[in-house]
Amino acid sequence: MRHAYPVTLHHFFTSAKHNYFTRPKFEVGSAPTQYPDTLEFRAGRGLKGDRFEEGTYPITFFSLEIAQEIESTFECSIDIALYRRNIVISGVNLCELIGQQFRIGEVLFEGMAHCNPCTWMDAVIHKGLYRQMKGRGGLRAKVIEGGTLKLETTILSSDKVLIKEPTEAMRLSRLPKG
Repeated sequence: MRHAYPVTLHHFFTSAKHNYFTRPKFEVGSAPTQYPDTLEFRAGRGLKGDRFEEGTYPITFFSLEIAQEIESTFECSIDIALYRRNIVISGVNLCELIGQQFRIGEVLFEGMAHCNPCTWMDAVIHKGLYRQMKGRGGLRAKVIEGGTLKLETTILSSDKVLIKEPTEAMRLSRLPKG
């Protein structure tokens, strides 16, 4: 990995249970969100005690720049924990990391997929948010090499040259029916 990008890790969130996903439509759970200052990552696993610890996509990243743009669009303040992503980061376009390995500090991640927003966003955060987040919902990733991260400004390194603005949406295409 030879390209280095300054990033800031602003917030970490974990929760042992789902508050939206797997629940009946618009029935919100009450699982508390944890706000750690450091996170310990293990290769092939998610965050200890998190609801996605053993899932296919155990780690989720979300862009602070997108959260700020959404607040500006809706002219309101939104608690960033409501997005239910593990790591809030600034400085890169997360969609560019899909299919790429990247390192933050000592932790090596692999970007797996776009973290699609769900209709819960409209019900729990703000009406119209689901549409604002399409193609900008974040990044689902897995841990290749473990280690510890703390809230700080640090370096993300990647073999890929990252050129998109952090708020630029991923182009979503629909496959033909049939």
